[in-house]
Amino acid sequence: MKIITFKNIFLGIALILVQQGLAQTNILAKPINTIIDNYVSLKDALIIPDGKQASAVAKVLLTNLTALPASGLNTQQTALVEKLKFDSRHISEVNLVAHQREHFASMSNNLFILLKDIKLNQKTIYRQYCTMKQQYFLSTTADGKDPYMGMANCSKVKQTLPAVK
Repeated sequence: MKIITFKNIFLGIALILVQQGLAQTNILAKPINTIIDNYVSLKDALIIPDGKQASAVAKVLLTNLTALPASGLNTQQTALVEKLKFDSRHISEVNLVAHQREHFASMSNNLFILLKDIKLNQKTIYRQYCTMKQQYFLSTTADGKDPYMGMANCSKVKQTLPAVK
């Protein structure tokens, strides 16, 4: 008969925790990256600016946020997703770009915090700062146009989240 040691029990528990972490990655990776793509499309609509397009994209984003498996999220992540849904809903309900941009600023901050914590982005994420409007936004390119002013080269990269492979 094999003697179960404290070391074997500890290793077994560690293996279970690693497997649970991998399961979370598998459950959330695709939805999170779809949400990033939706966010970028929303940002692009605000650059033009096209309030109707921004509203339509925000509806898709809201649908994808709502479908995000809550079982893979911790309490803080769940709270951030709720804030993202709030902003998506408000952006989707109006066509007024100025109002959409207000909610987009909040959305940008909350999405960055979520992505930084969850570490599932398959693309590099650049957190940029619009010096004219004093607001942050996210981009998948370091030289992206600013959704607050619709201009290139008026923002600065403040932080970078490298792609997770």
